[in-house]
Amino acid sequence: MFRLSAPWSSGAVLQHSKSLRLCGQTTSDMPLTMVLQRDQACITLSGYSDSAGAFGFAIDALPPSGPWTLRISTDGSQLIQLDDLWFGELLLFAGQSNVGWPLARYPEQLSAAMTQLQNHQRLRCYQSAPTDFQAPGQWLALSPEHCVRWPALLYHFSQCYQPAETDVMLGLVDISWPGSAIDAWTEHADGSNATQAWLSGALFAARLKPWLQQPFSALVWYQGEQNAMGKDAAHYGDKLQHWLHNCRQVAGWEFPLLLVQIAGFGQSGLPQLQHGFVLVRQAQQYIAATAHQVMLVSAADLGAEDDIHPPFKAELARRLALQLPQLLDAGLGCRTSQLTAQLLERNTTTARLRLPQACSWQHSGPLDGFFIHSPAVGWQSAPAVLHAAHHHVHITVPADADTLCYGMSARPHLTLYTAEGLPLLPGIWTLPVFTATELAGGAESGWV
Repeated sequence: MFRLSAPWSSGAVLQHSKSLRLCGQTTSDMPLTMVLQRDQACITLSGYSDSAGAFGFAIDALPPSGPWTLRISTDGSQLIQLDDLWFGELLLFAGQSNVGWPLARYPEQLSAAMTQLQNHQRLRCYQSAPTDFQAPGQWLALSPEHCVRWPALLYHFSQCYQPAETDVMLGLVDISWPGSAIDAWTEHADGSNATQAWLSGALFAARLKPWLQQPFSALVWYQGEQNAMGKDAAHYGDKLQHWLHNCRQVAGWEFPLLLVQIAGFGQSGLPQLQHGFVLVRQAQQYIAATAHQVMLVSAADLGAEDDIHPPFKAELARRLALQLPQLLDAGLGCRTSQLTAQLLERNTTTARLRLPQACSWQHSGPLDGFFIHSPAVGWQSAPAVLHAAHHHVHITVPADADTLCYGMSARPHLTLYTAEGLPLLPGIWTLPVFTATELAGGAESGWV
């Protein structure tokens, strides 16, 4: 028996400029020699497996380069050879089927991709085994042969993302699993012995942990639909916070996280504050606003009424590619807090929201999606006007309105966007309540 951990296989992309650890399993107390070679460069390391058969080699940081060949032998007899290894930029994508849904599921996108294929020699995708959550995956080049299997989101991302290093190999790793709840992705004592992917810790042990233990550039997390449709949507924020803390603890560093706010699903219309999809999106916004090295990329406006796998992968990929460099560059640029509005003031006829001044705001068509709640009427839509020069939105509200919200339905209708096409994030604001004296005296000209 001889095997290596998941990141190590022929055709692999490994993170450049970071020290690595080559780990594996064989028989106990075996003498091992590792040779990593490219042209005239050669790295040789020797050691032994331990009494349980585990072994590991520490490899110093290497610059962007390739292809390399790796050989491991014992007493002069070769055990394994890996070819076509590259040191480049490695990005992990984990979550549910909206991550891994292949181009084959979208015939028009596949057809367009096949006609636009070029010589992508600096691009690889790791596709996990689709039917066995514990089986190793395979590295795929972007070619006519493999294009049909490429995850649609990762394909579109590869078309618009430019690594900071020029002419570097880009490795995109899909370790998603359809219909998976967050518990399966969170470390659990029984995870390594789980026989079903949905069990607590199963996907963490089999798919996520091996990659967390190697260096990578960032992790993209697109998950939450399964929890939103269950009974624990209200607890998703605690689960997500625990998952992130747990993953960073295992990784040993506060890796950058691009958190995808799940797409809308179901009918649009009046606010549904206790709807599972609304609760999960609120939790995702909160974590992104409070956790270090986390940026939210919203897909809330990219949903569909009757398809939990919306086809708008290209637009979501564009947003990811737009935000990732800002996240990697010490958190510069448009943060989650810069995509949320604040209640500035109100009187008996108008509420005024302040938009982040770091962005320029615009809309096409009517500025709608705002709703107000009053005890007498319940929820109703509210007319709104954008004052772009002052970064304000004025919303018409009745005097007894107590709540204002935007985008708080299962499939929200968002209408405010930055110049880069990023949506104002869903929000809910409690309106100050007027006293009987204030109402009797008229408060139209006085803001509170």
